[in-house]
Amino acid sequence: MWIYFYLAHLLGDFIFHSDRPVQERHDQPLSDLGKHLAVHTILMVVAASIVTLETFPSFSLSGLLMLAQAIVLISVCHFIIDYGKIKLDMVFNKTISQAFLFIMDQMLHLLVILFTFYAIFEPATFLDMFGKTFEEKVAATACIFILATYGSGYFLEILLRKIAPNYELQEGIYRLSDEKIEVKTKHENNGKQEVEITTIKTEQFFHDSPAKIGQLIGMLERTLIVIFMMMDMPQGLAFLAALKTLTRFKQFEHKQFAEYYLIGTLSSAIIGILLGIIATNIW
Repeated sequence: MWIYFYLAHLLGDFIFHSDRPVQERHDQPLSDLGKHLAVHTILMVVAASIVTLETFPSFSLSGLLMLAQAIVLISVCHFIIDYGKIKLDMVFNKTISQAFLFIMDQMLHLLVILFTFYAIFEPATFLDMFGKTFEEKVAATACIFILATYGSGYFLEILLRKIAPNYELQEGIYRLSDEKIEVKTKHENNGKQEVEITTIKTEQFFHDSPAKIGQLIGMLERTLIVIFMMMDMPQGLAFLAALKTLTRFKQFEHKQFAEYYLIGTLSSAIIGILLGIIATNIW
């Protein structure tokens, strides 16, 4: 039953979240966390209701009290973890640190949910917590797709933030500038050498895509990867990679964009494949 609470957590963290800028959330952490926690609590109450309906009429009053205890304990731990992350974000602002904090934050939330249910409901073994009813499989699959879309999107945004190409945006058009140096050496008859250094600067202009369209493409890409893995169709990955590459073919002439695209695509594919493997084992 813990999987419903984890699904509630993912919905609260990635779907029903605040779009306010990071700096504003850091300026008013307690106010923002209070609203965030209220959303999580409501979602956990919904999750508890699903558990109650699923086990009705065998579910007792003591079971309801245990679910209430779980909601309170998870909420308190959630507040502590998120408040600590906000404070650490202000200290460690490097890309690798931000990415590590994001992963640790999500892992701690998952561990809190697991150990809360283990402590309160006291299963015979830890593995007994991992039920395999049809409803739980559906909830687990929903978790995978949220992680593959929104969760991975946030992580990749953090990871690629500092290596994004130097775009100069202006009225829906952006410019990619690149510069390279060519050195030519000429040998004259008198034995002297003449070195010619040429600096070549190229500028390419592209119409800017709609806001967050790249993030949406990445979400669709990882969703398809997970689906291909679940359907045992790995050949679909090659088709997906070719299709995505064709849409950006001309921009590959810009070295910085090519490196950025390669890192982003490989990272996205790795995440999608790993989540696809997990999803395959659920069913």
